[in-house]
Amino acid sequence: MRDLSRHPLPRPVVRLTVAVLVATVFALAACSIAPSAVPSSTLVVWVDTPAIGASLQQRIQPFLKENPNLQIKVFSQAGRIKNGDISTAIEALSGSELSPDVVAFTDLDFRLMSNTGDLVDLSPYILSQSDFDTTDYFPGTMDAFRLQGKQYAIPAEVVPWMIYYNQDAFDKAHLPTPESGWTVSQFVSDGQQLQGQTNGKQQMAGFVADPIIAVLPFAEAFGAQPKDGAEDPYATWLTDSTTVAGVDWFAGLSLRSKLMPFDPQNRSQALWATGNAGMGGMFMSDREQLPAFLRRRLDELTPSPTGTPAFTSGWKFKWNVALPPRAEVQTTVYYVNGYGIPQTSHDPQNAWLLIDFLSQHLPNNAALAYVPARESLAYSSGFDELYPESGREAYREAVLIGNRLPALPPSAQLTLQDVQGVMDGSTRPFVMLQAYRDRIQPMLLPKPAPTPTPVGDS
Repeated sequence: MRDLSRHPLPRPVVRLTVAVLVATVFALAACSIAPSAVPSSTLVVWVDTPAIGASLQQRIQPFLKENPNLQIKVFSQAGRIKNGDISTAIEALSGSELSPDVVAFTDLDFRLMSNTGDLVDLSPYILSQSDFDTTDYFPGTMDAFRLQGKQYAIPAEVVPWMIYYNQDAFDKAHLPTPESGWTVSQFVSDGQQLQGQTNGKQQMAGFVADPIIAVLPFAEAFGAQPKDGAEDPYATWLTDSTTVAGVDWFAGLSLRSKLMPFDPQNRSQALWATGNAGMGGMFMSDREQLPAFLRRRLDELTPSPTGTPAFTSGWKFKWNVALPPRAEVQTTVYYVNGYGIPQTSHDPQNAWLLIDFLSQHLPNNAALAYVPARESLAYSSGFDELYPESGREAYREAVLIGNRLPALPPSAQLTLQDVQGVMDGSTRPFVMLQAYRDRIQPMLLPKPAPTPTPVGDS
């Protein structure tokens, strides 16, 4: 199952409009980072998710100190390429001052590219560098950006989906904290005992999560094997009995166990952020972050070098982290961030220098958290200092036992409307999954080649 691969996670990105390009030009002026000396070369870096941007911004200045002859301009394309095809963006920017030298993107983006030939094969760079150790990477992470023997990007960050738990609530309920190997029955039992507590005047929820994300790791725990749209264009995995069983169990957290509130506006995650939930399921990049709708004056925050807000911790209670519970198997899902060089890069040698640096260095604080793709970094004292929670081993284990999210076009991704019926009890799991499969299947089937027009026809 290791070759299976989410989200949200990062939602890849439609064709760039003239208006977006003009807006980005202004963003570049604000996002330039340069040493005091006059640079001999400027590298343009394109970022497509906040998680990548937050980790990248902390490592640029150390890189520039080591390379004072370089200047870096970073601009964010997060949420702007809505057809999920990075090739479109690279080709649209070709020849402009925004044409990127480095693209920071996810393994989902890579598998949705219409033309991987837009990226340079990095294998020659790897072979020419004697200290580049491909065996230092977690299993499967290099493969996430490899196709037909060519390495199109270097993995740097892995973002797994985890279970966070309110340590204060567990202590108050006299519950043992979750350990590796805990089961779905233990998960339900803990959630029900936490459900009865109160935090001030408010009753505590047992568990909260975004259902359109959480349903997948729990379905995989029951044996579901999601596949990319290109690998399974008929989406047969959706109506497999294991997927149905996982979705039925997940919906039961709301309908039968009564420990997970369901809100059609998806605001229940605020209960975790405010300390009113015993457990919360989320990607590691959401560690200590408030949901967007809870952040005050978000637009007034000082932009970071990538144009993304500088997030600060919003969790004001004692918490810890664990792997998702085991049903048939114990697993989770994750996505991988990587760095590649477009064929149109004006300075591929220095672009590689930057990529190599980014893959070998930790940020100076956790920001939007991740597990380094290099095991030497993930098992280092520096990683332990960034993540002082006692359950941090679960982050590393998640990469070893987890599966990559399936790559689906943005329009084919699960929505709240898709799951609402099964979550409120008005639709049976198989019916919901069949309806979802019927909706997305036309988007997954290969497009037929255009029929040539006969010579002489008008």
